[in-house]
Order: sequence, then C-alpha cells, then structure tokens
Amino acid sequence: MTNPRIAVIIPSFNRGSLLGETLQSVTSQTFQHWECVIVIGGDDNAVDVAREWSAKDPRIKFIEQKTSGPSEARNIGIRATTAPYIFPLDDDDLIDPTFFDRALRILESDTQIKVVTSKVMQFGHVERELPLAPYSYANLLMRNCIICCCLYRREDFERVGGYDVSFFVLEDWDFWISVLDGTSKVHRIDEYLYFYRRHASGSLVNSFVDSKKNYQDHIDRIYKKHIDKYFAIQGNPILLYRDYVILRAFQKKVSNTAVFRMLAWLRKKTKKASK
Repeated sequence: MTNPRIAVIIPSFNRGSLLGETLQSVTSQTFQHWECVIVIGGDDNAVDVAREWSAKDPRIKFIEQKTSGPSEARNIGIRATTAPYIFPLDDDDLIDPTFFDRALRILESDTQIKVVTSKVMQFGHVERELPLAPYSYANLLMRNCIICCCLYRREDFERVGGYDVSFFVLEDWDFWISVLDGTSKVHRIDEYLYFYRRHASGSLVNSFVDSKKNYQDHIDRIYKKHIDKYFAIQGNPILLYRDYVILRAFQKKVSNTAVFRMLAWLRKKTKKASK
C-alpha cells in the first residue's frame, strides 16, 4: 500500500504459535491504511508464519534479526517503515477491529494529544481488566500507567531518539517519560479495545522483573536518567525524604497508642464476623 498512515511494529520472540492470531486482528481492522513489520528474533516457527502472512498481504513484511530485547526490535521495525503514526504490538496480543480507526481520529483531532490507548482486558490464564492508574504526568513519574501498545506520532519517536536499548524491561515506561511532559495529553478510550494475553508460566522478561535487584536497578536508572523531570514535579528529594521520615515517625508513634490498637482490634473482629 502506498502512503500508509499507521506503522504496526511486532517484535516476535518464540511466539510463532500465537503470531497468526495477532496478525489476524491487524488485518481485520476497519482502517486499512497501515503497514506492518514483524521483527523476528526467536528460534521457533515465527518466520514460517510471517512468510505465509506476508504472501497473503503485501502490507506485512518481516525482518529476521537477533536483538538485545524489545527496545532494539521496536527501533529496527519503526525505522523500516514510513507511516507518520506508530503502533507497537506484542506478538501474542489482540486489538479490536475498530481500534485504528477510532484512535487515529482522536490523535489527529488535537496536537496536544500525544498518545491514544484504551481500556485493556486480560485474557488467557487470567480474564479480567488490566488495572491502570489514571494518567497524569505526576502519576507517570511514579508508575507506568500506559501500556506499551498505544498509537503515537513518529515525530515524537524521532525527537527522543527511539526506545533506549539499554533497558531490557520497563523500556516502555522510560519511553513515555521521554515523550511526554506536563502539558501533554493522553487519551484513554473508555472501552476494551486492547486484549492482553496472560500466560500460565512466566516469561524470561517476567522472571527478570520479578528479581527485586534487577527491578530496583531499572527504577534507579529511570530516576537518574530523568532526574530533571522528577525534580521539576516533586521538588528537592532531600526535603521529600525528610517529610517521609517525619511521617513514618508519626505513624509509629500513633500505632503504639491504646486508641489505635483498639481500632485495629475492632477492624479485625468486624472483618472476621463478616466472613
């Protein structure tokens, strides 16, 4: 297709058995002016699946390249496309057929809107909504409240230099902090248009995140990398820590009072009686 409007980027790592479902959800979009690049780094049958789909639909292409993680894979895929809007997509997730159409209309309606996402439903091993905190820039600095797979502008990708390849996990959080600021808008469509597959067994990435040391290391790196933004929003960290120490001391003092212990006992008794 000439002049595609949306570039769909799918890093694939040993999920060939599920890749076809993901591609089906892309080709089923009501908005058809897209291009799709699959960056394959695993050792399973993903290449065969990608070759089959690209033969059926010339908008789908694939690149075989070992990468150091999702950041590098996304960068490779994005730089192999030309569309002005970017949509990263995980290789085992699904999107509602109307997502591209609706998200693009919203993004093009307001230049201050930097990211368009939706409510997220988990499926597979777990079937319930993925809880995400409401977006504000202050909330984003505390926790990632935006999933990786959102629609955004290529110009923002280029402005921040793409995804930081030194991040193996939390790379999407780092990217959103780079792209957004206190004046940016993030629009979350109040419907389940993105479907996040949950697996019974953890992945390599999940195992990495579950390691407290590795997770804390990445949190520290995000803070140090964006320290100017944290300082601008939250103020002097010395003063913040001083207030934290004062509050903890007050909490400890209150928790040792007879009234606090009585209230704790009553709450416990009431909870037990309600069961």
